[in-house]
Amino acid sequence: MIRNVTAIVAGLIAGSIFNMALVSLSHAVYPLPDGIDPNDFEAFRDHVQANGMPTGALLIVLVAHAGGSFVSGLVCGLIAKRTWYIAAAALGVLWMCGGITMLMMLPAPMWFAVADTVLYVPVALLGVRLGGTLVGPPPQPPTDEAYATLALTDNLN
Repeated sequence: MIRNVTAIVAGLIAGSIFNMALVSLSHAVYPLPDGIDPNDFEAFRDHVQANGMPTGALLIVLVAHAGGSFVSGLVCGLIAKRTWYIAAAALGVLWMCGGITMLMMLPAPMWFAVADTVLYVPVALLGVRLGGTLVGPPPQPPTDEAYATLALTDNLN
């Protein structure tokens, strides 16, 4: 139980760090005009409404959002030590809710809105699949056949 909770929380934290790193990269590659503080959301929104965002900046943000969801699923799978699709889907839905909230607050082209909304859950599932595969399935208890083979070899010695 503790491992599962840790997997989800660590997945959210790791995905958030990845997301913020790429969004910061977007601001570095495509800086805002002088006088607009990226921490002033109202000013940023007004700028985006008036001028839009460069396609390159939107692509970096799209990779940040999908990548954050992917990293969340990956870390979840690594810590849970299994392919835990329910948790990954929940993480993807959480990311999608955040993305939809941002789409409601900031104008975006239709292609970006559709791609951004559609990618969250599948990439989280892909991440948990990879994470669960990397650590492998947990060891299975021996079957009755294994016990029978072990007993047979003990009797022969």
